[in-house]
Amino acid sequence: MNAPAPRSDSALSGVKFALVYPPYGPVRNEPGIKTVKENYGIFPSLSLLYVAGILERAGCEVLFIDAHAEGLTLDETVARLRRFGPDYVGYTLTTYLFFQSMDWIKAIRAQVDVPVIVGGVHLSIYPRETLTYDAIDYAVTNEAEIALPELLRALVKGADMSRVRGVAFKQPDGAVVVTPKAPDCDVNESPFPARGLIDNSIYYSFISQYKNFSCFITSRGCPYKCIFCEQGSKPFRARSPDNVVDELEICYKEFGIRELDFFDSSFTIRKDRVIAICDEIQRRKLDIVWAARTRVDCITDDVLAAMRKAGCNRIYYGIESGNREILQTLKKSTSLEMYRDVVSRTKAHNINTFGYFMVGNPHETEATIRQTIRLALELDLDYAQFSKVTPMPATEMYTLLLKETGRDYWREHILSGSDEDIPRPMCDMTDAEIQRWCRLAYLRFYYRPAYMARALRRMKSGDEIKRSVNTAWQMLVNDPGAGDDAGMEVLA
Repeated sequence: MNAPAPRSDSALSGVKFALVYPPYGPVRNEPGIKTVKENYGIFPSLSLLYVAGILERAGCEVLFIDAHAEGLTLDETVARLRRFGPDYVGYTLTTYLFFQSMDWIKAIRAQVDVPVIVGGVHLSIYPRETLTYDAIDYAVTNEAEIALPELLRALVKGADMSRVRGVAFKQPDGAVVVTPKAPDCDVNESPFPARGLIDNSIYYSFISQYKNFSCFITSRGCPYKCIFCEQGSKPFRARSPDNVVDELEICYKEFGIRELDFFDSSFTIRKDRVIAICDEIQRRKLDIVWAARTRVDCITDDVLAAMRKAGCNRIYYGIESGNREILQTLKKSTSLEMYRDVVSRTKAHNINTFGYFMVGNPHETEATIRQTIRLALELDLDYAQFSKVTPMPATEMYTLLLKETGRDYWREHILSGSDEDIPRPMCDMTDAEIQRWCRLAYLRFYYRPAYMARALRRMKSGDEIKRSVNTAWQMLVNDPGAGDDAGMEVLA
């Protein structure tokens, strides 16, 4: 059981770096509906924990503040930062949560006036727009493993930052410099997330059953080209089975983690690797429960059997739509028949099934949404999520929107704070209509008497029952459109 070897840098020894994960809530133009967003769970920021691991390996002293999970106020967060006395403060940014994060970045900068460094996929898309804000000084525009330590060395030594690849910074005249992309790291050499900096007992998903809970990734990128996902634009790089299970063993033995959610876009792309990971989990006798995301065209019975024996109790399948033509438009190389077959076989292996569906796809109509809901019911999934289609930057779907409208909505949002509904390409439905149909889909799926009885039997803890009942009640009374049951009769 070995983490990648430390590579402490004397130039960075003693540098104090604070990472802050601000609280967030529902915003306009996000995929989830309000009640689901508010009750989905509290997940650790895996990206920031990776950054913390990178900084610790480089020799920095690191403070990690998860203000979201801990429910910290701004004043409480600032007090912690002042006690620590950071040389730098870092954040991760996402495009649709940009201004929620910026509110905290600006407020903290006003009281803890040290340089701010930001990162995240957002910075690979809109680095110049982001650095127009005075509260932000530097950005890591790609992976942090190589770029962040090199940026810090340049800052500490007063060296020329333009020689550092994969960063953005401001010149004295305010002009923003974006350097060429940093080389991709070897995923087996990346330090593990620094879970020792957080309280792993406070995290959960709405269907997690055991403490402590965490999330996990075994690969980066994806070889598939679904038009709604930015992962397809990145090369697929998988960690070795030993490297993966080394980290799992640390989670289990050092942090008492008993349940994990694998966040890979498609965990089972390389079936031999998956089986090797599962075999190694069993060989090391790691008594963990875990879930994974994948595609129905990347599943076989031998993979299902291996995953179940190694502790997998849930698989999240990207199903998206019940309409064949929409699936083709989304570039899903699957079929309705394949969905039925794989979901049935997964259940036969005693693994729970979770289906992801989207509403508001190209060419979507009320008739195609009904097909999607009927498919979700027919598959008799254990869980389903119905999300509003949101064209995210760096996806083919967003490129289609740019061509259709001639506007870069997300760029306008970052630069000017514009907060209008972003349209969906080749879809005439309004956001209110899509919101209404998402809610109806949830009600129709989860409020079946037979489903509710089965769900109660499946629950293992009082916390899980409490979360489920609370979410169900809020879905009925709090969401926009509550009381509007139009269309329910045709879904029966």
